[in-house]
Amino acid sequence: MSKGEPFVIAVIDDDPAVRELLAVIGRRAGGVVLEAGSVAEGVRILREYPWDVAVIDRLLPDGDGLDLCRIATGGAESHRYVIILSGVQSHDEKMRGFEAGADEYLGKPIDASELAARLRAVRRTVASQKSLLARLFILEQLSVIDGLTQVYNYRFFDTEIRRHFDLATRHERALALLMLDLDNFKKVNDTFGHRIGDQVLYEISNLIAQGIRSSDVLARYGGEEFAVILPETTQEEAFMLAERLRVSIASNPLDMANGPSRMTVSIGIAALPSPHIETAVQLVEAADRALYLAKSEGRNCVRRYRAEGDDRRETSQSRPQVPRHQLPVR
Repeated sequence: MSKGEPFVIAVIDDDPAVRELLAVIGRRAGGVVLEAGSVAEGVRILREYPWDVAVIDRLLPDGDGLDLCRIATGGAESHRYVIILSGVQSHDEKMRGFEAGADEYLGKPIDASELAARLRAVRRTVASQKSLLARLFILEQLSVIDGLTQVYNYRFFDTEIRRHFDLATRHERALALLMLDLDNFKKVNDTFGHRIGDQVLYEISNLIAQGIRSSDVLARYGGEEFAVILPETTQEEAFMLAERLRVSIASNPLDMANGPSRMTVSIGIAALPSPHIETAVQLVEAADRALYLAKSEGRNCVRRYRAEGDDRRETSQSRPQVPRHQLPVR
């Protein structure tokens, strides 16, 4: 537990005198105490507050404390700790408590010094678990973040596109995918070196991130290619977004060795629903095919996926004038 982070104790007992005693013990153990006198109140605080340890009376006026124990241990917060208090100390009752998820089953009347010592030990355990979880979270983040651009990497994209595809098809929702490729990026590396090329990738990824929603997923697909997953987005909405991104990138000068220069991107779009796309892999392939079309039709433009035999052309030509100091075109 980091310095300044509270150790939160939820005390749930119907006897006000017992609650007051437990609150005093909890505060002496270094905790911030939340109080409830019933199952209903206990459910509320356990669900609404970020507690660390719950001390729950076995018998409450409106239900069984074990029901609260099951609620308390049913979440994803693995650092949390539950103590059941009961005047019934039979072996069978203790087993019921442990089966409900309790970490400890203590008897009444309460031994104040024993409970205080246990809470201090629990605090140390919770702090250690939180620290471990924080380190694991950082490691997990590092495993899905591209080290250069600081956006998600291909590994994360591959998982997310499958998840979003399944959600979209199961619930009949719209889903769009953008594939973006920096035009003539090889010339950047050849002309200015890989350090400048890396800086360009970083700055372009920032421009893309600034132009999308927090619910969208931006990933570096590979090399100078990026992918953006757009949940709840139709093909037409995706096209308008892609146009905004294309214009934003073409309009923003980037620092190069010889002064400010501009980059452009080509963008391919595929979207659901589509009679030609039945899997997440096909969605990616369709967006990639649209990207290839954008590259072959002159770059610095947006193209939508077209199934074979569909010869329609885009009605929107998206190639405004680019300043003369733009990087050379192959």
